[in-house]
Order: sequence, then C-alpha cells, then structure tokens
Amino acid sequence: MKNTLTITVAIKNEEGEIITMKESERAVPYIKEIEDQGFRSAFHDLETAVLESRKEAVDAAMLSYLEEMSLKKQHPSRS
Repeated sequence: MKNTLTITVAIKNEEGEIITMKESERAVPYIKEIEDQGFRSAFHDLETAVLESRKEAVDAAMLSYLEEMSLKKQHPSRS
C-alpha cells in the first residue's frame, strides 16, 4: 500500500483570487514498505518524491502564470 503526497502551488492576485493553481502527486512509502526497504532506502524514496513533485508543481504554475501574463500584455483589456 502506498500513501500519496500531494503538493499544490497557487498564485493569487492582490484580491486573493487564484490566477493559477497546479498540483502534483507522488506515491510515498507506507510503514510496511519502510520496514521492508529499511529506513535509508524508504527515506530516499520519500525525499525524491517530495523534490520531484515540488519541482513539477512549481514549474507548471510558473509556466501557466507567465502565459497568463503574456496574454494580458498582448490584450491589456483582459482582467
């Protein structure tokens, strides 16, 4: 059995409205797997899941944000 790590990145405007929100999920070791793999190996899997998921969510949010800002610059009347 695996647990799931979910990382969500949201970028909000001054009014607190969400401009973009991206999410990334990774499986992380469960207690049984930690016992079977050993702590170091399971911790490595957990650390890798966190780093990869964070990077994926941040990169996707930044790309979406920059695309939205680019559209607003091309069409200033967009709010």
